[in-house]
Amino acid sequence: MAHKPLIMDGAMGTVLKDRGLKLPLPLWSAEANITDPEIVSAVHREYVSAGADIIGTNTFRTTTWTYRKAGYSPKRAQERARSSLMAAVELARAASPKIVGGSITSIEDCYEPSLFPGRGIAEDTYGENVNWFLDAGVDVILFETMGHLDEIEIALDTVKNIDSKIWLSLIVQDKDHLLSGHPTIDIYKLAENQIDCLMLNCNTIEKTDQTLQLMIDDWGSAWGVYPNLGITEPEPDGEIETKVDRDFFENIIGKYLKMKPKIIGSCCGSSPVHTKIIKQLTLQSI
Repeated sequence: MAHKPLIMDGAMGTVLKDRGLKLPLPLWSAEANITDPEIVSAVHREYVSAGADIIGTNTFRTTTWTYRKAGYSPKRAQERARSSLMAAVELARAASPKIVGGSITSIEDCYEPSLFPGRGIAEDTYGENVNWFLDAGVDVILFETMGHLDEIEIALDTVKNIDSKIWLSLIVQDKDHLLSGHPTIDIYKLAENQIDCLMLNCNTIEKTDQTLQLMIDDWGSAWGVYPNLGITEPEPDGEIETKVDRDFFENIIGKYLKMKPKIIGSCCGSSPVHTKIIKQLTLQSI
């Protein structure tokens, strides 16, 4: 039987901004689940129509920690974060994808692993969000854009005794190191027998190319990839000044498909147009 990878959806924040929403930090797109659910829902539906099998929930900043940083009281921050997360799951599910992935990322800016707030805050934050996702009944817990070894270890500890599938996706500094500077090779033993798929996401295509084959060889199990479209690194607010063109994108996706991923997609800077390209290339490859 021909290999057929699952297709991950693309960027949410990029598309929301293109449609005129303001996404101020630190909450980024979290409030859109509450204030503009029809727009979030439309984006999910467009990704599914374009060919996405997997919809990641719009939950990058739906944490009590982030809402407290935005000025909410502890009680109100928890209530608002949970409301946003639960709404995000329902909006993703309403698009009828094959898989709803409960998206969890680093507690602070994913491009700034040095801001990791420490074990206590991480245990509380990951534990709380994992429990909310379990209550909401997502198909997969998706830790993505994770770039700090200690943070990844704590995140995986929170899902040790649950039945859901666990996917982990990494952001790197170079081919040998996580963005935090920790050796990437340390991830493999840590994640062994704990996760169902290891991926790279939100790395430039240049970094992805340098790292991907090494990861596949060292990991030796199911893997995936969904790069961002920037020629240079994104800004903290996700803004990308210069993107790869369509021909380059098609060529690189075609290359990754030949490497037999379990999951393939695109990240910051992408749109349902890119998902449609991936779907077309996937059909041609099987």
